[in-house]
Amino acid sequence: MTIRALLVDDEPLARRRLKRLLAEHTDVEVIGEAADGDEAVHNVLELQPDLVFLDVRMPGSTGIEALEEMHRQLPDTVRPLAVFTTAYEEHAVEAFALEGTDYLIKPIDQEQLTRALRRARETLWTRRGRPADDEEAEAPATATAPAPASTVAAHVAAHRAGKIVNLATEDIGCVAVEDTITWAHTPQGKYRLKAALHEIEERLPSPPFVRVSRSTIINLEWIDHLSPMYSGTYKASLRGAIGLEVHVSRRRARRLRELLGW
Repeated sequence: MTIRALLVDDEPLARRRLKRLLAEHTDVEVIGEAADGDEAVHNVLELQPDLVFLDVRMPGSTGIEALEEMHRQLPDTVRPLAVFTTAYEEHAVEAFALEGTDYLIKPIDQEQLTRALRRARETLWTRRGRPADDEEAEAPATATAPAPASTVAAHVAAHRAGKIVNLATEDIGCVAVEDTITWAHTPQGKYRLKAALHEIEERLPSPPFVRVSRSTIINLEWIDHLSPMYSGTYKASLRGAIGLEVHVSRRRARRLRELLGW
């Protein structure tokens, strides 16, 4: 899968730096550049990129205003993904508010860019269909290795009501992808997560967090009971205020039952 990218920044040096970093990703093709928000909207309508890197502060229309205009003019099915580039971390809240976006803090480095591209690929795979090496392809199920201690999180950054909050992992009953958006379900309600599901899986302690389907990770400590369904699948019911019923795929059911001792 080739990702067609448009670079938008009023500083030529910033565009050249980003282009140089993107050159290390063989599946990304830079198809155009723009120096302001108005030119960005024009180029998106003409070139139809998959991904747009948008500087937040530019003369004329800002990157946020440009993205809002793209949302007005383009249907969801052809709207490009957007990644904000900014020197001001407070713009992360605005990036969260516009669905399907990410942000990079300047000066951009390869580690930041790689994470953003990983999330973009996940979203594009959802739209187009995942490549043949999809982790849910029919193959023997294997146990997921625990994440290194240095990367396991006691909290995750989440978004709700225009605020970024530090969400304790012990309060999360499950993490699920719904309409390409990753949500954490808690007794206080659900919170939007910026990271893709596989990134969240890498950061959460396992156990108690276990992948139970292509789109869902569950916290064993919140499971009330399992109900057999059909063809070896199960339904996991979460206790308390969360009160969700979660599908457990046939490939994942055996591992879940082993961990629960059922």
